Parts: sequence; C-alpha cells; structure tokens
Amino acid sequence: MSLTDYLNDTAELMNDSNFLFNSQQKLTRYVNEARRQCAQRTGCIRRLVTGQSAFGASAQPGSAIPGATQPGMLPDAQPNTFPFGAAMNSLQTIPGVERYPYIGFFNPYLQETYAGVSGIIDVSSCAVNWGGAVRPSLAWMPWEDLQAYARAYATLVTSYPYYWSCYNDGEAGEVWMFPAPSTNGDIELDAFCSPKPLYSNDDFDAIPDGFRNSIKFLAASLAYMASGRYLQASLLDDQFQTRIGGARVGADRGKTPNFYYSSL
Repeated sequence: MSLTDYLNDTAELMNDSNFLFNSQQKLTRYVNEARRQCAQRTGCIRRLVTGQSAFGASAQPGSAIPGATQPGMLPDAQPNTFPFGAAMNSLQTIPGVERYPYIGFFNPYLQETYAGVSGIIDVSSCAVNWGGAVRPSLAWMPWEDLQAYARAYATLVTSYPYYWSCYNDGEAGEVWMFPAPSTNGDIELDAFCSPKPLYSNDDFDAIPDGFRNSIKFLAASLAYMASGRYLQASLLDDQFQTRIGGARVGADRGKTPNFYYSSL
C-alpha cells in the first residue's frame, strides 16, 4: 500500500478528507508509528537473514535452481549464480566471539538484502554451520540459564556452537552463542523486523497485505489522542487491536505435520 493510500484512509476515517485539521506531514508520522506498532505487536515482518541465496524461497521461471528472490528482496541481493544458485556466504561466526549484536552485525545484511526493513527486533531461531554440510538450528536457552550454566566457565570454551540466547530487547538485541565458535561458520537467522518509514509512494511497504487495513485505525487514534479526544482515540485503538488479531490468525490457518505418521 502506498503512503497516499494510508493518508487518505486515515483522513477519511477522521472525516477530514481535505486534511484541514491534520496535515499530511503530521499524519505521515502517525502512519509510520502505527506501522512500527503493527510489526512489533504481531511479528508480521519476518525475514531470513543469511549471507547466501535463500534456497526454495520462490521458484523463478527460467531458472535452473529455484529460490532466487523473495518478496521485497532488493535487486541482485542474492544472485542466482550458475550452477549452485548462491552467492558466497559472508555472514559467518567469528572464532572466539560469542556476542553478535543486531546493530552493526546482522542489520547490514538484512538491509542489503530486503527492501523496507530497518532492523531486527527479535529472533526466533538461529542456525550455524558446523564446518561442513550440516547447519543445525541451535538449542535456545533463556539468557539467565545461559549465564548461570554455560557461561559459568571462567575460561573461554570454544567449539561448534550448540546453545544460543537473546540479550536485550528490541532493536538493541544481541545473539549470544555457546560454546564460542572455534571456526568460521555460516549463520542464518529467522528474524522479526521493524519497517522503514514511508516518506513517498516510491518507498516499499514491508507490512504484509493482510495487516495493512489496520494501520489507519491506530494512525487516527494517535491523531485523536494528540488533540485530546481520548474517547475517539480509545475506540479506534480497539479497532486496531481487533484487526491485527484477526490478521494474525488469518496469516496462518494451521498445518498438518504429517498425514501418514502421527509420531513424526
């Protein structure tokens, strides 16, 4: 959805189609804040952060190997290089380093690969290559347990990472691994991201289609709150909450793990 569509929908909801009481500049701020809140509350912007082509992302007509691009991916971010279909991975662990922050380490790869995202706000899984053809998803531990049991060793323990944890909240978060990597290994994160602000209709909107209809309600709610009309603001915030809840349920209608063997 374009910025103009968001602004028009919000203004129409407030009976201010001509922007007489709320300027487009002010509503743009509220729209972008509503988009950030939508992404934070629902986790609707999900990206695979990897230094190589995301195999199987989507089949491309005429390509020998599927997985060249994903929706919102920047041009040539993950080239489909013949015959392997992947760029060389440069997102890797650093020997002896256990701490990997979103800011400065993972975010540059995210922003160079996908349009419309500003940074990681949470990670649901972390996979690290163990020096060959195996790239397992690491076992997650709460930070308190990682600190109490894994990092209790006073000397640095190095090997292939087995555990991981998140430290700090939101965009200032960090991924910690134990044992500290002993070699360079490819990293892949399943990450939830925040959107970049929209300043023009040319900016890519990373909010998925099913969640975009909710944005106008929170943007209008913020505008009413700024003018002291708290009852209207509360009613519209309720509408926002209802719609993002319905969109979240509608985004995943359930899966059948296995039609043949219940134990798998």
